[in-house]
Amino acid sequence: MVPVSFFEIFLWCVFVAALADGFRRFGVRNGLMFFIPLVIYGWVLEESAIAVFHRYAYTHAFLLKFLDAPFCIAAGWTAILYSGIVIAEGLRLNRFRAALFVALWGLGIDFSMDALAVRFGYWIWFPPADVVLPYFNVPVSNFVGWFIILSCFTYFHLYGRDKRYRKILMGFDAMLPSLPLLLLAIYIMLETEYERAFTSLSWWHMVMLFPLPLMLVLSVWLMKLSPWISRENRVALLITEGFHVFFVVSAIFVWMSTGQWAYMVAAGVALMPVAVYTVRSVVRVPAKCEQIMSA
Repeated sequence: MVPVSFFEIFLWCVFVAALADGFRRFGVRNGLMFFIPLVIYGWVLEESAIAVFHRYAYTHAFLLKFLDAPFCIAAGWTAILYSGIVIAEGLRLNRFRAALFVALWGLGIDFSMDALAVRFGYWIWFPPADVVLPYFNVPVSNFVGWFIILSCFTYFHLYGRDKRYRKILMGFDAMLPSLPLLLLAIYIMLETEYERAFTSLSWWHMVMLFPLPLMLVLSVWLMKLSPWISRENRVALLITEGFHVFFVVSAIFVWMSTGQWAYMVAAGVALMPVAVYTVRSVVRVPAKCEQIMSA
């Protein structure tokens, strides 16, 4: 088991990296208007989801915690969203495409993170009675929630940029519409108990149904977008790579210590878009090939 203290320290490290890079990019004032609402958003959505729906809980081993939600989880949310938004802007995506990109980019992290976090006891999910969660004891609703959180915040953040109300609301304009949408979606998912549709499936069925198709779509999309690495997005990319390295190493540890290689498969599938981004930014494709890919 990888101790929860390692995970907590890692989350604070990527948060500090995002903070430093964000202040360099936005300036202190605009940086604070970006990061403070995002940290509060991350903590509030975790605490409200726990308090309202009672479907998961964090271990008491986290050092910094208020009520039921650890502060480092909000810090991790902030780092992931910052990384995704910066990379999406570097790819010159409009706000609709940027919202979709950031959601898929963040899901790539969570497909391995949530599986291993549950395996290590960082948090635990409470499914309805007689419901089995075949994807490493993680519900599909978790990934739906991630998609809503990342896409909504990204869209409203980009939409409100340079608007007068952003300064009046001190950056909270992106958070206000996102949280109610998430809670409504979770309520609908819990009421329908659609998780029962997957109880007869195995972990590899779930990988084939959700992570693999989504990561393939994102990988192909990245091949067409011609990504690049520069001073402007290097830290953001390192944050994402840091998450994947942490969980790939953790998956290897589980494999070597227990013989369970399924986590390595999940981590490998989740890593695909980042690997494509890195390779594509280094290896230049001939112009003729780029024309065919973009057709």
